[in-house]
Amino acid sequence: MLWPSELFTVFTAIKKAFLGFYGRLMRIKVFGEEMWRELRSNAIVVANHMTGADSIILQIALKRRLFLLAARKWFQGRFIGFFMTFFCEMVPVALEKGARNLLGIKRALALLKNRQSLAVYPSGRMSRDDCMQEINDGAAYLSIKSGAPIVPVYLKNLAYGPEPGSRPWITETWEGLGSVAHNIFNRKIEVHIAPSIYPRKGVDRRREMTRLNAEIRRSFEELRQKASLS
Repeated sequence: MLWPSELFTVFTAIKKAFLGFYGRLMRIKVFGEEMWRELRSNAIVVANHMTGADSIILQIALKRRLFLLAARKWFQGRFIGFFMTFFCEMVPVALEKGARNLLGIKRALALLKNRQSLAVYPSGRMSRDDCMQEINDGAAYLSIKSGAPIVPVYLKNLAYGPEPGSRPWITETWEGLGSVAHNIFNRKIEVHIAPSIYPRKGVDRRREMTRLNAEIRRSFEELRQKASLS
């Protein structure tokens, strides 16, 4: 079953036009692009999350339609929920484990079954520290259940918006808008792509999730080291 937002609609066309226009205003240098081009299947992209512009940069750099998993709090209100679902193509997920997250997980798996690609921030939150301090199980679980490979991506040199909480009215939403504006003419953005990580079949799920999370962390550290030399 496809949700209406997963069809190619006028909203999808508007988003595609925006990404094309926005991408022409900046320069993004992509490392490891050949590995991404050679990947013939859909994938689960995992990336560090430092600004509200990260999701836009990811889609421009990878040149592929991505459905983005986002915290349910960003879908509060009918208009915001509509905008996030149809224009931004985001899937709401609960940050806590349990029944509240079941619908988001089901929808993510349905997308993967229909050969769509996902983007996930495994840390679960935005942080200006580009170290991957925490890796949640979401990407590993979806990979095991769907068979889709995980592709770690490291973003570098994005311009920040205002620091959330630096003023009473500065929220994560204002940071997102600010970072989108500040990166319009950014000529230094780098996107580093690691080799795909494939799930193994016929092994204990918990043990395999632990392995995949360790592989994600190792890939991020290698990408960070390479990026520091570029």
